[in-house]
Amino acid sequence: MVVRIIAVVQLLLVVNCYGEAKNQFDGYKVLRVKVQSQKEVEVMRRLEETGKYDFWNFPFDVMTTPDNADEIQHMLDDNEIEYHIRIDDVQKLIDNQFNVRNGEIKSLSVDPDDLYYTVYHRYAEIDQWVKDTAARYPDLAKEFIIGRSYEKRVMRALKIGAESNVTKPAMWINSGIHAREWITPATNIWMTNKMLHTYTEDSRVTRLLDMFDLYILPVFNVDGYDYTWDVYRLWRKTRSVNMGVGPECYGVDPNRNWPHEFGGGGTSTNPCSYSYRGEYPLSEVEVRQVVEWIRQKSQTQEFKFFMDIHSAAQMWMNPWGYTYDFPKDYDDHNIIGKAFVDALASVHNTTYQYGTITELLYVASGSSVDWAYGSAGIKYSHATELRDTGEYGFLLPEDQILPTAQETYEGMLAAYDIVMNSQ
Repeated sequence: MVVRIIAVVQLLLVVNCYGEAKNQFDGYKVLRVKVQSQKEVEVMRRLEETGKYDFWNFPFDVMTTPDNADEIQHMLDDNEIEYHIRIDDVQKLIDNQFNVRNGEIKSLSVDPDDLYYTVYHRYAEIDQWVKDTAARYPDLAKEFIIGRSYEKRVMRALKIGAESNVTKPAMWINSGIHAREWITPATNIWMTNKMLHTYTEDSRVTRLLDMFDLYILPVFNVDGYDYTWDVYRLWRKTRSVNMGVGPECYGVDPNRNWPHEFGGGGTSTNPCSYSYRGEYPLSEVEVRQVVEWIRQKSQTQEFKFFMDIHSAAQMWMNPWGYTYDFPKDYDDHNIIGKAFVDALASVHNTTYQYGTITELLYVASGSSVDWAYGSAGIKYSHATELRDTGEYGFLLPEDQILPTAQETYEGMLAAYDIVMNSQ
């Protein structure tokens, strides 16, 4: 009942959700770059290393300020790299992102239990949702605390699963590791609620929660997530202080800070870069606490599945990220990837790709997926990139939350089925 009342209030009120920073992205543009060779990748890497440009999807989509637009376009022209302007004014997309709560969508036909999930929520609201959900489903859900963030926020998570007299295998699902990817916590909490709500009605869910315990962390990067609401909508990193630089260069990319092949390709040593890896592996308390929690839990419970939910590129991604080599479980990884993308497409005809991180995107060392597979020994270790492929990027409007969650849910159930059948 609490979450439903909150949702109704949010749907009725027009609010300024990012305070004084409301117009800070006026005139910012996103360029779609046609990269066709390793030489051109290196040009883009040099641009990234300057810390002046925000790569939404390296090396293809890059955001530039009005002041830097001429410089990057001249550099691309000088290197004969084709590009076009994908997003002409980022601020317009930010303003449009709240289209449900601002009343631009006059009617939204949803089930009452979905009402809360039609808008984006601040971290305090998601934290309260975890507590309310545990209270609403006491036989299936338990809240627990991973630890506290750099800025001392509680990292609260949820365990869901039917009670059992035996120790069950486990699954881990986190979202919001990159602060600006709002659609990922929104999707994660919708899927969690859907499983709990349909446990006695959907045989797929009954089997899953009877066989497994699922550990769900809705917002991994809690400090960065709050920062995207209060100060800078497109912040990606954590909020730890990097000595010797200003606040604009704070933080570490928490998906480059994991202790497996740390510091390799696809990372930066520049604190101003959005792919800054940190001074050493596990320098970020948020990453360190999740690693320590999974390591400790693994002593008594075997993890069979690990999922890190991202946006935005419409992909299912397998190890490895640090190398172009294929892992020994490459074929099995592609089987589960195909099941996910096929099931997802059956809902709204959305097209996803599947493959290794390096096949689909780029080299990214020190990632969560590589750590879970290579160090924690979790065979089915994967990441998703939710909607979309560039029209909105990280600024997916609220009216796309439900369709994104609905299709992802069907894909995840198909993936879970393969993991259960592997038992």
